[in-house]
Amino acid sequence: MLKLRFPLPVFRTAKEVVNGKNARMALKGLTANKVTLITSGSFEKSQYYDQINRLIKCESLQVLKKSWAGEPSLEEMAPVMSQVEEYRPDVIVALGGGSVIDGAKLIWLLYEAPQLTTEQLFRPFSLPQLRGRCKFAAIPTTIGAGAEVSSAAVMYDKSSGSKKAVVTHDFLPDLVILDPELVLDVPTNILLTTVADALSHAVEGYMSKIAHPLMDTFAEKAITIIANNWQEISAEKPSLSIISELQHAAMMAGWVQNHCLVGMSHAIAHQLSGYGINHGIANGILMTKVIPFNCIDEKITKRYEQLAKNSGLNSVKDLIELFSAIIIASAEHTNFVDKDINLDAVAKGAMLDPAAKSNPIVFNEQDVKEVLKACMI
Repeated sequence: MLKLRFPLPVFRTAKEVVNGKNARMALKGLTANKVTLITSGSFEKSQYYDQINRLIKCESLQVLKKSWAGEPSLEEMAPVMSQVEEYRPDVIVALGGGSVIDGAKLIWLLYEAPQLTTEQLFRPFSLPQLRGRCKFAAIPTTIGAGAEVSSAAVMYDKSSGSKKAVVTHDFLPDLVILDPELVLDVPTNILLTTVADALSHAVEGYMSKIAHPLMDTFAEKAITIIANNWQEISAEKPSLSIISELQHAAMMAGWVQNHCLVGMSHAIAHQLSGYGINHGIANGILMTKVIPFNCIDEKITKRYEQLAKNSGLNSVKDLIELFSAIIIASAEHTNFVDKDINLDAVAKGAMLDPAAKSNPIVFNEQDVKEVLKACMI
């Protein structure tokens, strides 16, 4: 892995990405003795569940359901962690949404380095190298989390009551499988909220203080695809080719987030998980207020306008309305305004979040409160 002592744009992603209809057949190409498959309980009902188990080529297969609800925490991951340690796999396969993939990454890390302390866990890019005992594959079943191409695993830290990121480029999987058929069993409202999340990755990454010309291109393309095709998710018989395109857009948005980081919306959204607010819903709603806040600077407004134009939209207003349309279509938008949110606590947490530093406009605790209040109207 390349190590740089000075900032240069670098493109990092998973070692291999297989995509399109029947991409799951790539599981036949795994070379492993013992494989642990970590998935959600809901995927057990999928018509493809048994087939996935049969396709994994190995001497012995361990199938585990995630033991955590929502974002993984050390306490809730413990039951799965103990089974993995006892089984000693040489490949871990994560099959599910961002929560499943992030939890599987963390379990993989702790399986490889059980001596890690909590302090070491949250120190970016200071973790030991992985793959001494095990390799990692990710099969996302939602469209938007970007966890399959992220150097971070997001977890819920009960001591602080907020999300925290564990970061190492070694988290980038050895294999990613994007199969459009595997997302069709996921409820439409969930897919729409994850698409809103992908859209927020592309927009906030583009507007980040961290410049990366290649990521600008990916962000524009991701937004174009989402704007033109998101409504296909609600179709009675979705087109697999368009669903596959949306998966590509989500992956590109994940690349943008991973290389440029995100901003104010994510800094706030990370604090809202403690209130049971879905991450995609939070970002979808927050972005409609964060964009106008950032536009207090004329230069930033021009960059938003450039993004909208290059993404095939007429204006920044269209970009804001795109977020609103997706969230309204998900029928989940009321979940935000009904919560009893501690504005002071969320504001303090947002200011400490790493995403706050890459927002194009410097903001303070009062700004966070005003954005939140605007989202509750």
